[in-house]
Amino acid sequence: MRLGEQLLKDGLVTAEGLEEALEAQVVHGGRLGTNLVELGLLSEVDLAKALGKVHNSAFASGEMVPDPKAMELVSSNHADDKEYLPMRVDATRLSIAVVNPHDFTTLDAIAFKTGKRVVPVVIPEFRMNQLLRRYCKAFRPLRAIDMNAVRPRPSAGSQAELAKAAETPPDLMSEEEFQSVYASALRGGADYDGDMGEEEIITGVEVLEAAPVPPPATVRPQVPVAPPPPPQAIVVPPQMVQPPAPELGGMPPPVQVPRAPEPPPTPLTFAEAQAELARSSDREDVAHTVLRFALGKWKRNLLLSVQGSLVTGWHGMGAGVRDAVVRRIGVPLREQSTFRLVRDTRSHYIGPVRRDAAMGVFYKLLGDGFPKTAVILPLLVRGKVVHLLYVDNGPDQLTPPDVGELLILSQSVGRSYEAMMRRRKSA
Repeated sequence: MRLGEQLLKDGLVTAEGLEEALEAQVVHGGRLGTNLVELGLLSEVDLAKALGKVHNSAFASGEMVPDPKAMELVSSNHADDKEYLPMRVDATRLSIAVVNPHDFTTLDAIAFKTGKRVVPVVIPEFRMNQLLRRYCKAFRPLRAIDMNAVRPRPSAGSQAELAKAAETPPDLMSEEEFQSVYASALRGGADYDGDMGEEEIITGVEVLEAAPVPPPATVRPQVPVAPPPPPQAIVVPPQMVQPPAPELGGMPPPVQVPRAPEPPPTPLTFAEAQAELARSSDREDVAHTVLRFALGKWKRNLLLSVQGSLVTGWHGMGAGVRDAVVRRIGVPLREQSTFRLVRDTRSHYIGPVRRDAAMGVFYKLLGDGFPKTAVILPLLVRGKVVHLLYVDNGPDQLTPPDVGELLILSQSVGRSYEAMMRRRKSA
């Protein structure tokens, strides 16, 4: 049984709520559960319980703190790559938080390396991302849920208030509060100030174990053991043959095969972009098509996601624009914000961007200063602003207001998302 079916069976979401979350998933990515929690339609605790049922697995939710002794047993790079985090360890057992408890190849490799019985504990996707940011220094794009910008959950008699709040969302928080939350989100969540005992490794968490499942048979690697010395020689599964990182003292990361650098993206003509959007199969196709078209006209081009009272970075192209930096962008939609103006009016903006602390951080992340003028265009799906397309010609430069083709293209974006939503629901 899939997650959506389980939630409907348990009465935790309605069919209408599930449909809304599926649409949000098409636009904003991520797993279904993440979108349900962000929309205020499901609590994290209920999501974790449902995941436990779907996977017949132990589950956990809430703030978590891994045991440093457990963390020492594996490589943080491997944990980041395979999306797991060791949580606690004893003489015979290692409990690890996972998103997919059926990744037996990874679980078997960990068991073989550590010599312990591995117990997978499934947790929500967004919680795993936060843990990996905090404890493995991993990169994960920011989402509304990381910035405490989750839509309030509806209660009895509150539908009218919820609809009103959706029309005129309040300012997210003060500038100081936002900067604090933003910095915390980049680190992966709030600091943990409590004492961590030997058995209290996961704090504020409900953990239930499913019936034990016999681990799969270990696949012995066909790699000869090098005789001593050297002391760092080790037998591991073939896909992971590499000396372990001495500072971690644990599982070696996978072998990184050098790849030729990808060629820079080439601009698209208007007709090419229209054709590409008609063939788009997912949100990544949409992003690259729109940005490649913008690349032929402007120097800096960014696609931003709009979720509630928050704008987060998604993709970017152009001079000095790096995707890894764009995805660290988080800007609150305040009353006086230029982004807020575009979101509320649902119409494009051409002119100077209001200079405030949040936009100062925005341009600092881009690596340059404010332009003299910029163009900001809303991308709508079913009348709702889901993305902002931001373009300019660089710091202290004027941006030509030639947006006619871009306005037409934005309508094609909406149609592409509509088609994807229909395919998603039918599947």
